[in-house]
Amino acid sequence: MRENKKTTQPLSIFELKEVSKTYDQLPALENITIRVPEGHWIGILGESGSGKSTLLQIAARHLDADKGAAFLHGKELPHVGSQLLKGHPKIKLVHQEFHLFPGQTVRENIAYPIRLERPAYVAQRTNELIELAGLEEVRNQKAKTLSGGEKQRTAIAMALSELPDLLLLDETFAHLDGLNRSRLTRLFQQLKARERQSCIFVTHAPTEAMDWADSLIVLRKGKIVQSGTPIEVYDLPVSAYVAELTGNVNWLDKTGRKFIRPEKVRVSRQEPVGPHMTGRIRHTHFRGLHWEYSCELENGLWWVVYRLRNDLKPDQTVYLRFSEKDTRHIK
Repeated sequence: MRENKKTTQPLSIFELKEVSKTYDQLPALENITIRVPEGHWIGILGESGSGKSTLLQIAARHLDADKGAAFLHGKELPHVGSQLLKGHPKIKLVHQEFHLFPGQTVRENIAYPIRLERPAYVAQRTNELIELAGLEEVRNQKAKTLSGGEKQRTAIAMALSELPDLLLLDETFAHLDGLNRSRLTRLFQQLKARERQSCIFVTHAPTEAMDWADSLIVLRKGKIVQSGTPIEVYDLPVSAYVAELTGNVNWLDKTGRKFIRPEKVRVSRQEPVGPHMTGRIRHTHFRGLHWEYSCELENGLWWVVYRLRNDLKPDQTVYLRFSEKDTRHIK
């Protein structure tokens, strides 16, 4: 007799189930369900007003939903309105505003949530987090004197001091320069590898979402319009909104139904044999790892193409080729 093998899904440590929220009769969230397995990072991507911040506030237990419920380890969490204090000790939210004690040092801020524990443990955990967050050089510096990136990393270390079951990050890269973005990215990579931290983060920047997320949820007007792995969402978007939100798109016609990503387009200065499109370079942008060129096609459409070298000039005629298998259709 053949034995039936059942595939088991990883247990969710946190869940929002059929959550809805309305402000002034306008829906901010509609019937949202999210499950977070242990060690899983979920990115919430969407334009301003899509419901990202409301979702995070409900998950953090700072705000009650009108309908639905939140669960931690399978146990339904109480309504926020019934609690003396908002929030939950095992769920930590890191705001854009950092919420540090400005007159206290980095070490004192990180140690504050565990100040009642044994001194030896406080010292050990604080030192671990200072090292993890790359704050060794400023450990004795007052928070009010830190840079934006140092404040952000201190706030994250502070949130981690009590070993939360769920970490929530609100637009973590907002207002950070490139150097501090790199440092913060390394911190998150270590959190995933060493701490096995579970996390929900919201962002409007697709590169952040693609970089950290194990799964990605795209919100629009309070509804989930697509979810999946970052590769699935980027490569197989279900709508023009998702396609354009996750990266540059070259439309093959004006219906907004068929497109190709710029990295799939080959550019040449000499007219090739075989099918191609003709365009004229209009703008040039240096993006660090590559050059980005905006082209106006003969049919009036505008495309973006990438090259590793700066060898195309404004008003130059170029020829664009691509494989049909790399095109995508919006249903």
